[in-house]
Amino acid sequence: MKIKIRLRSGSKIELLVLDLSPIGCMVDRRGWSPQPGDRILVQLQGLGFQPATVIWVEGDQAGIEFEQLLHEVVLEQLQASLKRTA
Repeated sequence: MKIKIRLRSGSKIELLVLDLSPIGCMVDRRGWSPQPGDRILVQLQGLGFQPATVIWVEGDQAGIEFEQLLHEVVLEQLQASLKRTA
């Protein structure tokens, strides 16, 4: 599953989601150089853009925290999609 990210500059990128929880996700950040504290907009499959913050960056991975928790039903659908694409 991919996540769309809109940067402050207005540019958009798509990254592979490696893990997903109600509060955020871990992504493969290759091709993107985020810094902890960066404010971004994220769009998951079937949802609109929502505010989020880069929490950590380590190697080729980054952790993103959503400003608003994902609803349980939405999370279950997204996790099922994530498992199908893994």
